[in-house]
Amino acid sequence: MMRIFFFFICVHLGFVGLSQAQSDTLQLQAFPAHLQLYARDAQDSATVPVQGKVLQEGFSTIELKVFQNDTLWKDLQQTLAYQNGQADFSFEPKIYAGLYECRFELWLDGHTLAACEDSIVCGDVFLINGQSNSHPNASEYDFNSEFCRSFGKHTNYDDYDPADTTWGLSTPRGWCNDCYFAVGTWGLRLQELILKEFNMPTCIINGGSGGSTISYNLPDTTDRMNLSTTYGRLLYRATKAHVADHVKAIFWHQGESDSYETESSYYAARFDTLYNAWHQDYAPLQKVYVYQLHPGTCGGDYQHKVREIQRQFKQTYDDVEVMSTVGLVGHDGCHYNDDGYLEMAQWLFRLIARDFYGSTDTANIDAPDIRAVYYQDGGHTSIAIDYDLPVTWPDDTLSASMENYFYLDDSYGNVQRGYTINDGYTVILELKNASNANLLTYLPNSTYNRLPTKAYEGPWIRGMRGVGALSFYHVPIGEPSAIRAKVPKTPELLQCYPNPFNASTQIVFRVNKSGLITLTIFDLNGRKIKTLIKGKKNAGQYQIVWDGRNEKGITVSSGTYYVRLKTVDKEIMRKVVLVK
Repeated sequence: MMRIFFFFICVHLGFVGLSQAQSDTLQLQAFPAHLQLYARDAQDSATVPVQGKVLQEGFSTIELKVFQNDTLWKDLQQTLAYQNGQADFSFEPKIYAGLYECRFELWLDGHTLAACEDSIVCGDVFLINGQSNSHPNASEYDFNSEFCRSFGKHTNYDDYDPADTTWGLSTPRGWCNDCYFAVGTWGLRLQELILKEFNMPTCIINGGSGGSTISYNLPDTTDRMNLSTTYGRLLYRATKAHVADHVKAIFWHQGESDSYETESSYYAARFDTLYNAWHQDYAPLQKVYVYQLHPGTCGGDYQHKVREIQRQFKQTYDDVEVMSTVGLVGHDGCHYNDDGYLEMAQWLFRLIARDFYGSTDTANIDAPDIRAVYYQDGGHTSIAIDYDLPVTWPDDTLSASMENYFYLDDSYGNVQRGYTINDGYTVILELKNASNANLLTYLPNSTYNRLPTKAYEGPWIRGMRGVGALSFYHVPIGEPSAIRAKVPKTPELLQCYPNPFNASTQIVFRVNKSGLITLTIFDLNGRKIKTLIKGKKNAGQYQIVWDGRNEKGITVSSGTYYVRLKTVDKEIMRKVVLVK
């Protein structure tokens, strides 16, 4: 409603932007566009350049008025100095991030309106790219807000018209070749979550191309802004929107079209080319979030190989986070229904909230990933899988059992049962017969031996917040002594006792490296209950008592809680149960 009101004000005052009649009087080199979002800097602000020339003598002053939600906020004035019948002017006001819109008015001598533009905001910028799951089309989800913006057209495989350079409100449309401001279902849902949780306006530009290979998404080395390429189209839109050097993160959802023998072999190298191009053209890019593929019928026989390459991205690149898709609802073998895409956004949102908005909801929000795989005993009758986050072993569902989807070398059927130990940080696979297998796979390709050719719908290994654990392929199985020697030492919460507890529990923990640590209690929903320790600690063993109270000194209700120890290089959690 505020956007419509501002638009009416500009029209009522005479025009929106610079009219032809007034172009004889004024020439603008820089002025905000209708609905433009300016990317915020580290001070939560953005400079809005207003520059031009007055082309007719006779005016003595030019005045820039900036309104916030129709209230005059800044009033700047300059005396005009003419040379050869023209007078230059330049303003650089700052606007700030928040839930308000700005209107810019230029006045000559205080009574002649020379230019007017409204609905200007300051916020954050993100990009989406990939194939069809990067730009899904909503069937029922239809959120709309004046604080969720996009720029230009989504054209899929079509060449881009360089004239399509307008700002607008984001829509959940996708899978289209000629639609303005389409960010897709989960893209818009991310904007909605950021808006509601952190009061932050956002711009998302989605450049996905359905069914595209990673090769198709690479830049043209002779013309990075080639409008016949998906890379060039996205870069062009970001550049014309004046946000290319302010992109906080890129979200990448792609890989099904590379899950064939030849293409999968080049996937890592091609992603490296794309990653380096992003960091060159969108510097200083801060994060890249990659969705690991979901097992399904889309693509070829090497999905498991592509998923393994994607899993390793976060080990190869310091600024890459890999999010799982296994366990999302509504998967049909290739795409998802609205609920699946909305859940996809929710899983990713928690990482974005942590990385960019200082969220304290950080417990178990990542996709669990393996740290080590090894035979638990010298007789090779069981295998241990160490995870970096606690996981759960699922019950059988849909006539399927989790143990059937672990392959020793390339064979199934030797896993008798699975379960977790070590508070969920370790999965144990008990074998029917002693094995000399060298490689372990979790979730092979959909057309691979035991996995059904229809969409695989679980069961799944999940983290404590329901996020599916990353699948893996051909991970070496080590010997107990050798693999434990390779696993880096991590800080450990040695013990919480008694557990379950009534009234209080003693937490004993060890720090391996001196530095800043925090010891915090969270509930099952990731809400912080109390910070027990925050400060520098030397390497050593410590203990502290938690009396079951929150930050306000109020005793919390009975239930399950998590104790999180976070150091300079590691994070680990343990579960405690309060029983009254």
